[in-house]
Amino acid sequence: MKKINNICIRDMKTSGDKFVKKISPVIAACILGVTFFSVTGCGTSSSAGSQSTEAAVKEAAVQDTKAVLKDKNQSEVNSENGSDKAEKLAENNIKKHNEPPVIYGVEDKTYYVGEKASYMSDVYAVDDTQQEIDVEVDKSQVDNSVPGDYIVYYKAVDSEGNETTREAVYSFKEEEAQETQQEAGSLEQIVAIVLSEITDDSMSMGEKARAVFNYAHGKIGYSYNNYGGYDWQSEAYYALKDIEKSGYIGGDCFTYCSVDLALMQGIGADCIWVDNMGASTGEHSWLLCNVGSGWYHFDATRMYDKFECFMLTDAQIQAYIDRGNSIYNRDMSAYPATPSENFSY
Repeated sequence: MKKINNICIRDMKTSGDKFVKKISPVIAACILGVTFFSVTGCGTSSSAGSQSTEAAVKEAAVQDTKAVLKDKNQSEVNSENGSDKAEKLAENNIKKHNEPPVIYGVEDKTYYVGEKASYMSDVYAVDDTQQEIDVEVDKSQVDNSVPGDYIVYYKAVDSEGNETTREAVYSFKEEEAQETQQEAGSLEQIVAIVLSEITDDSMSMGEKARAVFNYAHGKIGYSYNNYGGYDWQSEAYYALKDIEKSGYIGGDCFTYCSVDLALMQGIGADCIWVDNMGASTGEHSWLLCNVGSGWYHFDATRMYDKFECFMLTDAQIQAYIDRGNSIYNRDMSAYPATPSENFSY
């Protein structure tokens, strides 16, 4: 076997076919040239040209061998650590929350002793990507049977553990019987005035219900405040009084539901107050109303997505919930079922 400056061609092959395949065209050309040089009788390496050629062959062989080893080692690294690298890349692509969440709608409120407080009405939280997250409420210190001021705590924690807390004072005071009687009488009077403006005797019960919905939906804009009524009658009274005075007011779902109930009862409808349960968007209230053809969901509250809840069936409400709107989640066993047919009038 011919040798080229102590590099045996056979030895080049003994690294296996992989090594042979890795030999560059430059090396191959050099080997052929030197082999030809040897065969033709010019085999000694005494000349400067021969030494230069042999040095080039040797250097090329060294560099090609390094390339083969590098490729082999890199392949092993990729095989062993590929999954780890993928996981690290995935982790780097996950957005980190740098700012704590923000809680909205937490306000001091006043109630009368024995009245049910609405702790989560209009309360919600978002993280720094504007995604809505859960809000925890701690009302363990509240005793609504005893007059006094109580602190209610709210907390929101994002996926990174960033935490925000807020506090609100819930006050409970003694109810004044005389004031209640006066407002009850005044509520009946103002309801009669409103209904005389929006309904007449030629209208069906369904048409009157639609007129009530349009009135409350059009005259009340959604806000995070209500009139602080100690019950639905006083809330409806102050809201309707202001509507008659200014033509338009702001209120939350308690305001809407109170006005809805006062006016729907005013046209002779049977009504049931409904409170939601387990909704991520906070507490909400609406009505089930029966104007002679069964119970239907009635809620004049203005929704952010323009959804209108006028005399809807359970199936229609469930379809809205299934689209990701949990505001109407409720204990269905606590309320009568609606007809399967859509409401018509």
